[in-house]
Amino acid sequence: MSGSSPSSAAIGLDLGASLTKAVLLDGDALAEDAHLPAGDSAALEAWLAGRAEPIFATGAGARALAGRHSASLVPEFEAWGAGEALLLARAALEVPFPHLLVSLGTGTSIFRVEAPGKATRVGGTALGGGTLAGLGGLLSGPATHAERAALAARGDRSRVDLFVRDLYPHDDLPLAKDLTAANFGKALSTEPADLALALAHLVGENVGLLAGSLARDLDAPRAVVYAGSTFEGHDALTNAVFRATRTAGATPLLLPLGGLTGAVGAVCYARSSPR
Repeated sequence: MSGSSPSSAAIGLDLGASLTKAVLLDGDALAEDAHLPAGDSAALEAWLAGRAEPIFATGAGARALAGRHSASLVPEFEAWGAGEALLLARAALEVPFPHLLVSLGTGTSIFRVEAPGKATRVGGTALGGGTLAGLGGLLSGPATHAERAALAARGDRSRVDLFVRDLYPHDDLPLAKDLTAANFGKALSTEPADLALALAHLVGENVGLLAGSLARDLDAPRAVVYAGSTFEGHDALTNAVFRATRTAGATPLLLPLGGLTGAVGAVCYARSSPR
């Protein structure tokens, strides 16, 4: 692994199952970034064309890339810890330690962060952006992430999801009446917008409740930092995750530029590692 100087420029790549995230870091400054479709080698080659900076790669597709370029491989979990540390510092955000870092990508991984850059995976779920894309396509047809987010923003899930108020119209339980009792428990609407919003809550509520529950092992305050490209432009998903996290007794925070965490972290981890 290279021991690059923090003042040198370098390329970081996070090659996931849905997207390839690419960054050019000049020191700690984010000079350029891009989100490219996973598996689109032509788009990635075009972005890399003419660049002489060292390449540090992480993610599911990193090993295949290393066969085409002289890229150094970086462990994915370590990259996420290192990337979060830089992005938090860049945004001047203070988060207590320990806290949880949630990577909501194609699937979801949850890390316990003991100190800046020191992340250990403690859980996760197969629900994530891949669920939004795959199940969303089955429910309402092909669409981009931005199109699904726009649909969800217009949706009404009251004819799709079953709420606590539907089961207990009187005050029989000490629960908020607008909490979800069963995702897709009614399924009376086939409107694409209603289904998109219900699906966002299916993913967001379960991710938030899981992370919030794991945060109970942390010292107060129980902070959960959320990151990942799936949040980008998807307010309905973010709101669902945040509400569920608070319901579970933890405090959520969305990491600025969180979709680039792995790519940024690939460079940061490489720079901090000995030869």
